[in-house]
Amino acid sequence: MDAVKIWFTDFWPGFNPRANFLVDAISAEIPIRVDSDNPDFLFHSCFGSDHRKHDCVRIFFTGENLRPDFNLCDYAIGFDHLILEDRYIRYPLYLTEGNLVEDIACRRPAADGSTLAGRGFCTFIYSNGNADPIRDRFFHRLSEHRLVTSLGRHLRNDDSFARVGDTDWVTTKISVMRDYNFAIAFENSFTPGYTTEKILHAFAARCIPIYWGNPKAALDFNPRAFVNRHEFPDDESCIAHILELADDAPRMLGMLNEPVFAAANDPFARRGELTQFLSHILLQNPQAARRRTRYGRMPIYEKQTAPRSKSWISRLNAKRKEIRK
Repeated sequence: MDAVKIWFTDFWPGFNPRANFLVDAISAEIPIRVDSDNPDFLFHSCFGSDHRKHDCVRIFFTGENLRPDFNLCDYAIGFDHLILEDRYIRYPLYLTEGNLVEDIACRRPAADGSTLAGRGFCTFIYSNGNADPIRDRFFHRLSEHRLVTSLGRHLRNDDSFARVGDTDWVTTKISVMRDYNFAIAFENSFTPGYTTEKILHAFAARCIPIYWGNPKAALDFNPRAFVNRHEFPDDESCIAHILELADDAPRMLGMLNEPVFAAANDPFARRGELTQFLSHILLQNPQAARRRTRYGRMPIYEKQTAPRSKSWISRLNAKRKEIRK
């Protein structure tokens, strides 16, 4: 078969259109060609509006707490637990860190007393202060009982993470987190199904995650392996439970040695499902693969929801700023 022309746009800074988790998931039996000018299939995310310039098959991916608009995309990959014919698959952001997921699934040697020896109580690593206030509130309330070491730019009280010069941010973060028994792993917002890398990084560091964000997280991760804030009526009762655990080494080791993923959540099977989903799309003729309509109210809707172009004054001011740099 002829090579399938694909392109990627509106992803996060540093995203490589030629080497990423989606390219890796495409079956080796499907020849692909990365073509930014005239793709047949466009993968896009939510960090821009360039995808609106392409009238081809659009496949939306979201790792943010945003839901796909199926009026504007043909297919979507997201976090919601939903079914929409052949147009959607749930593949949360944490699953995109394939190597880390595989390392955790093929669990390392059992934790023992030496795992806990010399560790700090709890860590908190965030750079974004623009999150649901529950995250900062929990940090402050837990800090009233024991030191919670904040290593990120937000609420920092220890600069040991900032002094590490490693350019691999994830590897460095996990390495630093290994010095703590617990890690606050709160999402930036509450939505069923929305699970990012935060809890995964805590598991990778052999910390006990203290989690909040997706009330259905136990469908993804073994509920015996983490502290789920959603299971407690308030912060105080959750904190009391954490403090009890912190003084009970055998219970902590028991949690650390639990399988990480929920019994029904096999990450290897999930990867296979993503490959099947993409194969179903890419093996179709591009016209046959289209799902969003071009007719009726749709052209008006697409025009009404299109990003507004900047005025000539805004463009001039932007140009002046660029010149002054």
